[in-house]
Parts: sequence; C-alpha cells; structure tokens
Amino acid sequence: MTKEKRGLYTGSFDPLTLGHLNIIERASLLFDHLEVLVATNTTKKYLFTAAERVDLIKAACAHLPNVKVDLLQTGLVADYVLDHHITAVVRGVRNYTDFEYELAISRANRMQNDQFETIIMTADPLYSHLSSSIIKEIAFFDGSIDDMVPENVEVAIKKRISENKMKKVEINQ
Repeated sequence: MTKEKRGLYTGSFDPLTLGHLNIIERASLLFDHLEVLVATNTTKKYLFTAAERVDLIKAACAHLPNVKVDLLQTGLVADYVLDHHITAVVRGVRNYTDFEYELAISRANRMQNDQFETIIMTADPLYSHLSSSIIKEIAFFDGSIDDMVPENVEVAIKKRISENKMKKVEINQ
C-alpha cells in the first residue's frame, strides 16, 4: 500500500490572489490531499480576519475536491506538518527576492523538523507581478482588480474597503 501524499500550502492570503489560486490548483495535482493553511504573520496588518480568509479561500477552491482549508491557531508550521502527517510544504515564488526569503524559511523549518520538505513552485508568468499589498492599494483607490483575485474575493475586498472608508468618515465628523 502506498503512503498517501499530503501537501500543505501556507500563507496569510490577505487577500487570496489569482497567483495563489494558480499555485493551489497546480499543487492539488501533485498530492492526494492538499491543505491550504491560513497563518498569521505578526508583522502584517490585515484587511480580513483569519476566519474570513479561510471562508474566502474555501469558496474559491470549491472546485478542487482534494483541497481542504485550515487555520493555524497557534504554534509553528513545522509542528503542524508533524501533527498532520504532511509529505511536503508548497511555497510559491514570483522572483529572486521571494526565492531568497523562502529558502531561509525552508531552512528554519528544517531546523525545527528534520523531516520537513519544501517544494518551491514558480509563479505562472501571468501572475508573477501580483502581491496582496499591491492589490489592496489598487482596490483602495477604486482601481480594477478583477483580473487579480477570484470574484468572491473581489466582492469582499470592495465591501471591506467601503466599510473602512465609511468608518473613517464617521470618525472625522
């Protein structure tokens, strides 16, 4: 009996981009099961709560039957890998800067868990320019993001930004 191949794709996904979705779709073909893990980066300010990000990703990945979305409540990804019997962690890179960062993270994870394997997937050139922060900036100034994020995410971003702008107006009055 062959061991089931379980992949893990981690990120903060604030918001989920079409580049992220492309990596998820491609990685889902490599594993029997792929988990998308929403993690918290302590250096970032978020547009969406972790639970909202999980829901947005679940909706965007509904067409992928072997993909599950989870939330890293506490602890390290290296611990999650052990606890969930993950075969390999998938990381997407857009450029050399991303690669250097992911290489450092991969080495740190390997120090935490010597069974930790990382697979680096290069971004599809169609999406290699996308970043969550650029998308949020464009959306804030009412620019078009429909070719950057899944439709459900676009709707959520526009709604949240509108709500945030209304709150600022109320505070300034």
